[in-house]
Amino acid sequence: MDINLTDDFVNYIITEIEGEENQKRKRDCYKSYQIREGLLYYYVKNRLAELFPKTYEQYTTSDYSISKKIIDKKAKAYKDAPIRKLNGPEKDTEEYQRTLNDSGFNTQMKEYDMIFNEHKYGAMAVFPKDEIVEGLNKNLNFKFIPLAPFEYDVIKDKDGKSILFVLSYPSTDITKSISDGFNQTISESGNADEGTERVYSFWTEREHKIYAVTGKGKDLRIERRVLEGNELGVNPYGVLPIVDLPKKYDRNYPLPSPLARQCVELNALMSIYLQSGSMQVGQLVLKYPSDQALEVVHQGLFTGMKLPQSKNPDDAETSAEYISPSPDLAGHKDSILTYASMILDEQGINSNQVINPNERFTSGLDRLLNSADVQSIIEENQNKYLDIENDIFLIVKKISEVLGGYRYSSDKVTVRYLKPKMLITDSENLDNLKKKKELGIFEDWELLQDYNPNLSEQEARDKMNMLRANRLVAMGVGTNGNN
Repeated sequence: MDINLTDDFVNYIITEIEGEENQKRKRDCYKSYQIREGLLYYYVKNRLAELFPKTYEQYTTSDYSISKKIIDKKAKAYKDAPIRKLNGPEKDTEEYQRTLNDSGFNTQMKEYDMIFNEHKYGAMAVFPKDEIVEGLNKNLNFKFIPLAPFEYDVIKDKDGKSILFVLSYPSTDITKSISDGFNQTISESGNADEGTERVYSFWTEREHKIYAVTGKGKDLRIERRVLEGNELGVNPYGVLPIVDLPKKYDRNYPLPSPLARQCVELNALMSIYLQSGSMQVGQLVLKYPSDQALEVVHQGLFTGMKLPQSKNPDDAETSAEYISPSPDLAGHKDSILTYASMILDEQGINSNQVINPNERFTSGLDRLLNSADVQSIIEENQNKYLDIENDIFLIVKKISEVLGGYRYSSDKVTVRYLKPKMLITDSENLDNLKKKKELGIFEDWELLQDYNPNLSEQEARDKMNMLRANRLVAMGVGTNGNN
């Protein structure tokens, strides 16, 4: 499917981008980002205002971000830097590793891992950053920019392949700032919510154009901003410098994650629970004749009250008493814990632990999260990231070739993620290996791989061959003609 950024096509796409359905998608994603990053309090307050419009200001507002806890738990694919190897000469691997190290690529992939676990999709932009000339050699540095769903729009062909990316440039008060590496003469400011200027950066394999948008509806105005040195709007790299996940035969965005909404609802329930506990002092009620003047009444543990009585013996007595509510706090808490457990279960976080209703909610939930095994989720994500890692390498290779940097002869990168190590002592580990060897059903290289799970099969075989050769040399076999 070939795309040309004609005026009519661009106008149609921008109208779609600024349509209510797409704007709601972005707002929901940004709301989730804010909840994860520390603004949960305001969303819980708004939810309480919906439930109790007249009294919500008096509620104790809970803002325990189970969203952040869950995402942090699952986003561990890049906890340890993986081992990468290109399928060409060793020099290729060394140069690519230098590029990634200089750019902090693993740190950016950690952020991308967070985005993917939060929203179920995301993108990574790859742009050149600096040129370093040393003699006849020119090395390029790159910047890798993880993009959350509220920072871009994408169009895919019928096979689900991304063919157009549109990066959004609202003000940094709205989202994180992103840049595509060009010396732009355009303004990247403006708040879309206020109807001021919005800037969109269009990318295809062949074209790169910038558009500034103002107004709404019939007053919508779209103006192309020409980049100095690229008046024709050509993509100088010859490759789409952005990759995304998931890759599937679907042209639509994945359905939104319910986690942010569930987090707000859970904390609204917690706020009601906390407020119920603080209301045990009860409600003060005064009884007195209607024609009797009553001064302002203060109440408190160390405050007394004067209750003047009517001189008319037929009048009712002036009295005060507390009406104390008796909510089922234990049952209320149990229902909240049940809801929290349902959220964790839906997120694939299962544990043999249970939350004791008698312990604090946060400590019980933290203990449950810490004991949960999410390794299968982490490994599933790592398998998905293999594709995006290879796509990123191909972009780096193409841009380096076009801009006169290092020329890679490799066409594929192999990524091996480090496996978690079992927490057993060295003596226990060696004892287990000895017992396996005595069974006689394992090759030596398999035992070596068991001892060091991060070795590939070939690496384990090579090391065993080297150890055998060293033993023969030590025995004087095969050296100096002595056999």
